Amino acid sequence: MRLPCTLSVRIEQWPLATPFHVSGHTVKAAHVLVVSLQSGPYEGLGEAAGVYYRGETPDSMAAQIAAVRADIERGISREDLIALMPAGGARNAVDASLWSLAASRRATTVAQLAGYAHLRPLRTSLTVGVDSPDAMAEAARRYEGAVALKIKLDGSAPDADRLLAIRAACPDVALSVDANQGWTPAHMMRMLPVLQRIGVDLLEQPLPTGQDECLESMQYPIRLAADESFQDLDDLAAVARRYDVVNIKLDKCGGLTRALSLVAPIRNLGLSVMVGCMPCTSLGVAPAYLLGQSCDRVDLDGPCFLAEDRSPAFQYRRGYVLGPDTPWGLDSAVCERN
Repeated sequence: MRLPCTLSVRIEQWPLATPFHVSGHTVKAAHVLVVSLQSGPYEGLGEAAGVYYRGETPDSMAAQIAAVRADIERGISREDLIALMPAGGARNAVDASLWSLAASRRATTVAQLAGYAHLRPLRTSLTVGVDSPDAMAEAARRYEGAVALKIKLDGSAPDADRLLAIRAACPDVALSVDANQGWTPAHMMRMLPVLQRIGVDLLEQPLPTGQDECLESMQYPIRLAADESFQDLDDLAAVARRYDVVNIKLDKCGGLTRALSLVAPIRNLGLSVMVGCMPCTSLGVAPAYLLGQSCDRVDLDGPCFLAEDRSPAFQYRRGYVLGPDTPWGLDSAVCERN
């Protein structure tokens, strides 16, 4: 049922506790767009950070939504939204608010609307940003109780030393590496023996998108994940020839509705499914947490880096992420972060 609503947007900035570095990019705050849809006493909320490497900003997303405000306020289904707006952060924020509004109207939860009778805590990787080997090892140690770490590397000479220092500091933790497109094929070949020796189980986006065709003919002992090389369904055929795992992010594909429809096509090609997130608050993680119930790997630690999260907040306990009790239908948990 399509009911009229009132749309409003606001831009928020959530500072990080410390700057976070990845290949070619430094994050000092989560800059997000929050969309509210109001229908009588009912409200739906959604958040998006956008895709920074595609030039998306809160301002650009707000402008994109403003251009279709009349269509949204007349009343629109989530399926119609996919036809109305292109994939990206703007559509993600509106899609999330439509889910939330529908749950509010029906006095139920988004989880139940999406067909989840029960939500389980999810094992998530916790991310270590690019820094000196010693600083990265210390950052890894601070994740006391972590069961999986994602290590950001940038393609520079210290990459091997960074990994070796982290493995020495955390000998029993599962490690994956994310290069964020920052490696060359030559650097990748130098690093693969190091990754194999210390037991890294996944290498994410080593080469720039558009320059990863060579992966089709390379021999590598580590499973590869596509992040930047996979935005939406049109990329899947090429990704299947080059990678083993697909990282779905709602800001890339344009929302939970679209993301849920991607799981089966990815699995049908024999690939594993991963869910990730951009720097965001717990509101931005909420729909991704639902998607994570159907994924093989989870990387939803975005709120961990904030100086302060919104309330109610997701909690990170001994390597697992647990949701607060909200209209999104997440399990309640006691606040604890080691």
